[in-house]
Amino acid sequence: MHTLIIEGTFKPGAKEDFTKIWRGEILPNLKKQNGFVDEVLLFGTDNPNLGVGLSFWKTKEDAERYHRDVFPKVAGSVQHLIEAAPTVRSFDVEASETFRIAAGKAA
Repeated sequence: MHTLIIEGTFKPGAKEDFTKIWRGEILPNLKKQNGFVDEVLLFGTDNPNLGVGLSFWKTKEDAERYHRDVFPKVAGSVQHLIEAAPTVRSFDVEASETFRIAAGKAA
């Protein structure tokens, strides 16, 4: 398995708009990609404008194809919400555990 870590800083007040686009457009598009496994979206606790996406892929080739062919279009569609081009780093997954994490706020 392989993962892409995509990190960027959002303009003040843009987090909510990005999250709507992520749920309505980006995630459904990811689910259509060959080799896509899962995506986790994180926002900083000390800096809520800092966002990190962890996308998981069956193979490094699937991740590279997405990064090369699809990601530039996705990044362009949210460019108006981010401070600068996001950074993308590539990692092999050496070990993992299924946690069934669901988004939500603590009670």
